[in-house]
Amino acid sequence: MTPRVQFTLVLIQAVFVQTLSFGLRPTLSYAVLDAGGSGSVLGVLTAAFALPSLLLALPIGHVMDRIGERPLLVAGPTAMLAASVVALLFTQSVPLLILSTVLVGIGHLSTVLSTQGVLANRFAGGRADSVFGYYTFAASLGQTLGPLLLALPSDRPEMPPIETILVISIGTSIVMLALASVMKSSPRQRLEKQRHLVTTTMSLLRINGVIRALIATSIVLATIDLFVVYMPLLGHERELTTVTVSVMLVVRSAASMLSRLFLGVLVRRSGRRRLVVGSIAISALALAATVMPVPQPALIALSAVYGFFIGICQPITLSWISELAPPGTRGLAMSLRLAANRVGQTALPAALGVLAVASGAVGVLLAAAGTLVVAAWSSAALPDSSTDTATGDHDLG
Repeated sequence: MTPRVQFTLVLIQAVFVQTLSFGLRPTLSYAVLDAGGSGSVLGVLTAAFALPSLLLALPIGHVMDRIGERPLLVAGPTAMLAASVVALLFTQSVPLLILSTVLVGIGHLSTVLSTQGVLANRFAGGRADSVFGYYTFAASLGQTLGPLLLALPSDRPEMPPIETILVISIGTSIVMLALASVMKSSPRQRLEKQRHLVTTTMSLLRINGVIRALIATSIVLATIDLFVVYMPLLGHERELTTVTVSVMLVVRSAASMLSRLFLGVLVRRSGRRRLVVGSIAISALALAATVMPVPQPALIALSAVYGFFIGICQPITLSWISELAPPGTRGLAMSLRLAANRVGQTALPAALGVLAVASGAVGVLLAAAGTLVVAAWSSAALPDSSTDTATGDHDLG
């Protein structure tokens, strides 16, 4: 299989897994409520999805470095298929719907780590920035498509067509499984001496730049979550229409997709360090400006600016970490990044959420903008040279 075909399959899997995750999770929430579950059970569902990432990310990455990505490429769709079948057969069982959510988390984790591992091992030192830019664009596309499943025709206006969505999920999972079965593990370079998970993880953390890359990516991702969660509160406080808030959220997402699509061009023109540090700084200013008493069109424009520049950080930190990690540890490095993101997505909103009591959305969003200053400092450790100009297009076959 040529690198170009493998890359195309990775992008397809990225779209599918994010579509299923962002479609199944709210669908399962509706199913739990329909089965008589309380609102507190929805918190359990959130934890059930996140638990695999927190507990299994590092072990899975370590195993992937030893046996290759292919087993996980297959395991991801298999878990998604199992989740969909369980939910379809037991739509009135809250415990089994929780189990289904755990399986969705495992499927999402396995597919994300294995596809990132393929790219990290095959394209590190090549067109990594462009490759991960396209990858994160594909993931964002899936995250946009997934919630649209809830809008499919339903017999009950207050509920999505749960069974229809689950049947679609089963079909999509089977397609993913078929594609995964023909994908190959990337060529692996084993470490001369196989080491324990903890030892290898500590070795990675001691590499100059890794911790700062993890800090940058976790803060950036957490501020995106804060934007999504607290913009409705800002709209409520400012008496903005729900249409305006919705447009702000959609524009933010679309602008991030746009910047990722043209990431290779941006890197070649600006250089990686200048691009990332400058982008995070601009996104911090745009985020802070959203709390100012400005007209609604200006808020939408600021959301677009924030989205465009904040979208640049994630793919570049992916390529950054893949280049820092020695061959034979890149799967673990991708897992370490994902685990750091989950910690950031949990800890930072919890810490800044306290400000909402005293100062509302304004205080939280201003504090979030302030944390981006730390992310910009962390990103200054990024090597200024771009690997995009080093190898041309041959890495894609």
